[in-house]
Parts: sequence; C-alpha cells; structure tokens
Amino acid sequence: MKWIVGGFAHETNTFSVVPTDVDAFRAQQYLSDPGAIREAHAGNATVLGGFLDVIDKREDEAVLTVAAHATPSGLVTADAFDTMTGHIVDGVRAHHDADGVLLGLHGAMVAEGIDDGEGETIRRVRDALGPNRPIVVVLDLHSHITELMLEQATTIIGYQKYPHTDMGERGAEAAELIIRIVNGDVSPIPALNKPPMMPPVGMCHTEAGLYLDLWADALRPDRPKEILTTALFAGFPFADVPSLGYAVLTYADGDQAVADAEAERLGSAAWEGREAFMYHPTSIQDAVTRGIAASEGPVVIADMADNPGGGSANDGVELLRELLKQKATAAVATIYDPEVTQQAIDAGVGQPIKATLGAKTDDLHGESIDIEGRVRLIYNGRFQYKGPMSRGAWGDIGIAAVIRVDEVDVIVCSKRVQTRDPEVFRSAGIDPMDYQILAVKSAVHFRAGFNPIAKEIIIADGPGLTSLDLTMFPYTRIRRPMWPIDP
Repeated sequence: MKWIVGGFAHETNTFSVVPTDVDAFRAQQYLSDPGAIREAHAGNATVLGGFLDVIDKREDEAVLTVAAHATPSGLVTADAFDTMTGHIVDGVRAHHDADGVLLGLHGAMVAEGIDDGEGETIRRVRDALGPNRPIVVVLDLHSHITELMLEQATTIIGYQKYPHTDMGERGAEAAELIIRIVNGDVSPIPALNKPPMMPPVGMCHTEAGLYLDLWADALRPDRPKEILTTALFAGFPFADVPSLGYAVLTYADGDQAVADAEAERLGSAAWEGREAFMYHPTSIQDAVTRGIAASEGPVVIADMADNPGGGSANDGVELLRELLKQKATAAVATIYDPEVTQQAIDAGVGQPIKATLGAKTDDLHGESIDIEGRVRLIYNGRFQYKGPMSRGAWGDIGIAAVIRVDEVDVIVCSKRVQTRDPEVFRSAGIDPMDYQILAVKSAVHFRAGFNPIAKEIIIADGPGLTSLDLTMFPYTRIRRPMWPIDP
C-alpha cells in the first residue's frame, strides 16, 4: 500500500503580535526533502515517527511531503500557510495511486484570513484526493474542533496525554486505523459534543485531577465495542475564534447512535465537573519564597504565563527579578533576547557584561531588568530531547549564552522554545541537580521531563499571554456565555 504523509503544525495565539512566517517554521522545522523528513522522525516519538513505524513494519510505501512546525506565536502568514499545505497537495496530485493520506496537524492554527487552519488544510487535501480515499488526522489535544474538519477528514485522532508523551502512539494508532478503513473492516462515524467551557490550560494535565479522571472514563475497558477512537480536546483558550472550547469527539464503527450517546455522556461529565478546573494562582514572590524554603532541591518553578509553548514572548523577567531579589541559587531557562545574546558574544566567555534584559517583544510581559554579570558560555543552542516527550527529536533555542548574575545562571537565547526537558539545561553545561531552584518557561510539558528530578513543582503566575487568568483576554468572537469567564 502507498500512503501520503504530511506534518504541518502551529498553535496560534491570536493575542500575540509576533507573525508566523516561513522563516518561523525554518527556525524550528521545515523539511520537504523525503530523506530529511525520515531522518528527523523515523524511530522517534513524534506523530510522523508513529506513522512511519507502522508503514515501515508493513513494508508499505510512504510518500513524505513536508514536516513543518513553528514555535507558537501570532497568525500564520498567508504565504507560510500556502507553502506548507502546497507541499501536501502537490504530493497527493503526484500520486493518484495512493491508498490514503495521514496528516500530523495541530488543531489550533489560525492563519491570515483563515480561522480554521486545519479545516482548510484538510479541505485542500480532500479536493486534491477526491471523495473516496481516507484522510486520517492526528491533532494535539489543544484543538479547536470544527464541523469543516469532520466533513473533510475520515477520522480525527487526538492526543490522550498532557504532557504529550503519546504522540508516537497516536501516530501509530492513526496508521493502523487507516489500513482497516481501506480494507473495509470499519466505517467511522463521528459525534461531536462541545459544552460551553474553556478550561485553563494548566488545569488540564493528565498527571492527576479531573482531566485524568475524564480520560479514564473515555478509555474504560467496557466502553461500547463499536467505539473506534475517542478524544477529549481541552481546547486552546489563547485564541479569539468562534470554534474555541472544550470538545468531545467520538467515532463509532457504523453506529451513529452509539457515537452520539458516548459523546453526550462524556461532554456532560466534563461540564458537571467543571469547577475542578478552577485555577488558584500563586504569585511569583510566593513561589520563590517557597522554593528557597524547601528542604531539598531542585525545586522547579514554572513561569506559566510566559510559556512560549502557548505563544508568549518568552522574554518575561519578573521571575528572574524575584530570584535575584531573594538571593536564590537558581538556573533559568530561557530568556529570549537576541540583542543580549549578541552582547554576550561580543563580550566573550569569562568577561563581565552589563545589559538590559527581556520584556522587549511587547508590553504584556512585565518590564526589562538591568543586569551585571559574567558570560559563562556561548554555544549553538541545539539539544536532543531525552525525556518521555519527543524522545530522540532535536530542539534548538538558537545561538545562546549562559550569563551568571549573582547566584543565578540565566540561559539567554535567540529562538523562542518551551523548556520541557532538562536537556535544555544540560546542553548549556548546567547540571540541574546543582541548583536549589530551576525556573522554566512552560505550562505543563515540563512535567514529563522534570518530574523524575524535581523535589517539588510550583506554578508561578506572572504577566504574559499564557496566563491562566482568562478574564484578562479581550475576547470578541468566541461563543458566549463561556465558562469560566461568564457566570
């Protein structure tokens, strides 16, 4: 069998002023050469890696079209959108004998003039493919699920874990399902239920709590045998689009009534238990005080509101300011500031440096801080993920510097990337076990890699575009009323 394979992912924070152009994809991953795509994904715990695992074991043919993702930020430009989708569409048109299409998308992409990036991507692929061959899509659980997606895709499969440690598994699930569809073994029928709620992102992890319980219910061993796949999409609240919100999507084999009943039951359970998703903030000051007072380190403090994994600027320094004020022994990963990175390069390793650091992207992430320190390291910023999430894949924070300010080592970088793996520290010559506090720019993903070494985890709530206080965002286009911002 022959399968068209494509990956095009972006989580768009529509409140961000940072446009997502082709260069933004190049900064993280933009591969259109089949050999390069295979090298980057085969054997790794990514969605495309899961596709290839099944395809290669069957000795089927994979037509690799594109693998592209960019750090979450503002609207995807029309040029970038057309370029990435064009690779997939061209692959479909060049291989009319393909049995189907496997797509690794995100689910929360918004492009210039296009609210539903994934729906439009799938629509373009469907137009090229025709109505009869299947398209199976894997989406992040932070998705805006739309009717257009359901109309154009044969089946949509969502991640089941947050942190997303199951991306490879979901890719393999999709590849196995599309084979059953082509062989005529199953006929997926969808049911969608969207209660009027958008839970704060950080309260929807699957380490513990209501979301974990809801997933246990959705995947219970005695669920109806007709159920082929179920997804509980927590949604992505940092986008002002009509499709925003929690969504339950269930596919049943040839039975609409079973699909509808399951989706309705799971949607009602989320709505009825929604108060468990309420967020109770911890100030940056209190977080640092607790971290210093802890009997043993490292204590991981997550600067959740400035999480570049959700579209924040990655240049907030309020947590760093408090670490210095309270004289903490800490390491910080990372502060996006290409200007200061270049100053460190100009100064040289071992040399003193004075700089104004951070808060240069917008006025939503606090104020800059004047620092005096010493340059400890200049390096290329590449590292390999070794934790459960994306194991084997490569990350890149760009040319970077480690600057020692008092007893705090700060990684200053030239690319925005969420800190979700201790390798970000280790690649900078920093042993995480040597510090009382590790400050990371992340909401939830850091848990997968840092749980094994952290003596305590504290979520700090400062300024930024990924704050869990959703009342601060000026929504004008979402459905209303919407919990928790409406009574």
